[in-house]
Amino acid sequence: METKQKKSNKTNNNETLFQSNPQTSTHLESFLGGITVSSFIVIWLASASSPLIFALSLLRGYYHVASFVIIVTIISYLPWKRGRISNYVQRFVDTYHPSYYNGVSICFEGGEVPSSQHRQTFFAVHPHGAFCIGWALLFTSSIMHGVRFCFAPSLFASPFFRLFSRSVGRPGSAARSAMEDYLKNGEDVALPPGGFEEATLTCTTQDRVFIKKRYGFVRLCLKYGVAIRPVYVFGEGRLFGNVQGMWKTRLALNRWGIPTILVWGSWFFPLLPKKGVNLHIVVGKPLIVPKIDNPTKEEVIAWHEKYITELKRIYEEYKEVAYGNEDGKVAKLEVW
Repeated sequence: METKQKKSNKTNNNETLFQSNPQTSTHLESFLGGITVSSFIVIWLASASSPLIFALSLLRGYYHVASFVIIVTIISYLPWKRGRISNYVQRFVDTYHPSYYNGVSICFEGGEVPSSQHRQTFFAVHPHGAFCIGWALLFTSSIMHGVRFCFAPSLFASPFFRLFSRSVGRPGSAARSAMEDYLKNGEDVALPPGGFEEATLTCTTQDRVFIKKRYGFVRLCLKYGVAIRPVYVFGEGRLFGNVQGMWKTRLALNRWGIPTILVWGSWFFPLLPKKGVNLHIVVGKPLIVPKIDNPTKEEVIAWHEKYITELKRIYEEYKEVAYGNEDGKVAKLEVW
């Protein structure tokens, strides 16, 4: 399958830039991109409600539906490896998903693209957004095929999403024990550390990240001596509208694992992202941390502050590239 992705090296800034669909998609390609992203979101939502679907199908006598859920569950948990079919699905998603947007670009600072030769890395992706669209683009990208993308344990355990994610990328659980195993094994790991709280804060007119109290990933990286690369997805917040306000109550519910977003996207199908948005993903240069078997609270806080400083630097340096000179000059990042 021919891909529209191309690579260009910007030697003046020592960056590696991948661009997909620079505003040249046909109507068919855009339509296929819409099918791809809507499938991702629908599968995500169906997975969250799969226990309810199974229970209701049994109660109502829809045994064919219950049987389907059981079959999908069994397949999703079998120890199969990706083959021809899953590789085709991954290439299809990687090719056409970017075509839905006005443009997608992925910039690697320092020219460091993930490879078997680079230092073990933890990719911390912001912002979460309503449905982690930038995260999804990275997850299915051939550039990141060797990175373990960690999802919320409940989501990764759900059969529909587990099957889909195993077909298009390299998924894993964000449970602490699972992430420790990945890092022990020398794997690269990706995680959106802002979680539900960062999704709750999504806004089309104000960029926000929820990171001030997120120390866990820094502690893990110090324990195993893993470099941290902050990743910022410019344009993520502009894809879906979201009800604003009542932050204290909504964030409190998030701590119990309860999502509190009320979002809408395209006018003709609210689960589709808004059209006409450019996504510019910047993968920051590695923040090299020391290996400390038992890092103290003070050491964790110190490196966490350095991480936030790097994240802010990325935002300030690239906001005009991503949003244009006029919007970029006034854009500010709120750090919660």
